[in-house]
Amino acid sequence: MFSRSHNFEIENQVILITGGSQGLGLEFAKTFLKTTEKTKVIIVSRSLKKLSNACEKITSELSHLQNNSKSKPFTTLSEFQNGNTTRLYYHPCDLSSVVDVETNLQPLLLNIPVSQVFFVAGGTSPRLFKDHSLEELAQGVSMNYLSALYLSKVILSRISTCNHLVFFSSEVSFFPFVGYAQYAPLKTALKTLVCVLRQEFPEKRLSLVYPGNFESEGYSEENLTKPEITKEIEGSSVPISCEECCGKIINSLKHGYDDITTDFIGWVLMSLDMGLNKNWNRSYLWGLQLILGVVANLIIVPIYMVFVNYQIRSWLKKTGTKKRA
Repeated sequence: MFSRSHNFEIENQVILITGGSQGLGLEFAKTFLKTTEKTKVIIVSRSLKKLSNACEKITSELSHLQNNSKSKPFTTLSEFQNGNTTRLYYHPCDLSSVVDVETNLQPLLLNIPVSQVFFVAGGTSPRLFKDHSLEELAQGVSMNYLSALYLSKVILSRISTCNHLVFFSSEVSFFPFVGYAQYAPLKTALKTLVCVLRQEFPEKRLSLVYPGNFESEGYSEENLTKPEITKEIEGSSVPISCEECCGKIINSLKHGYDDITTDFIGWVLMSLDMGLNKNWNRSYLWGLQLILGVVANLIIVPIYMVFVNYQIRSWLKKTGTKKRA
């Protein structure tokens, strides 16, 4: 509602991608470098080794990055120069650390004309709340909220060249359920943060993506710890490829949408968040979503929740867990 419409350009940009060493972040980096001639891409994550491996993978797949004898195929962010023809840069940083963001990354960004930021970093280890360690819960806060909170503060306050920030929430922020205590609350918090930022920075384009399941290293790890009741509630879901997920998001951004889902169930869940709610989205067929959301929240959702509650009660009985008296 408050986000001003901008064209989505990927040529002649400086694009910073968090979580760019693997999964969807890596796919965005490859796509932007493959489909443009002058755009520069900066990938950031905590692991220097993973970043180096990611750069090697990207340049091995995109041979044109190696054909320019006047520049390196990739290098560290500290070597960034406006006239440099190198197009791929990497920088290790713990984005959930105030000290690391302020003293390690921010000084470099102040001298770089970043135009777009993709906050892809995040992840989850689905477990029952009682089975999580305190360290795992803290990691959920760090990966899924603080890493976007701190960097977006730097970008919006200090980097005047950046006019487009793309945040990544999750479909479970529309419908949180058992197994996602470490993840869903933080993705919901991120959604709320973007709502506030859109009001405070109406001159910026702030997009929010709610990806469904897609194939990645993180998705494979999720399924190793995911409780059976979580799988039961989710139902059968065939993940799309990282490449397809990336393509859908870029296509939606090009069409001017700023609230983006990557599958039909995500679109339906978003409609429930709109109908009889306070949110207004700039999404695909938003008017239909609003109507569907009102009808579904009045009629369909109450019936569906009876079914979900039955699933949970059956699971509690099966596991011998006593309900509150």
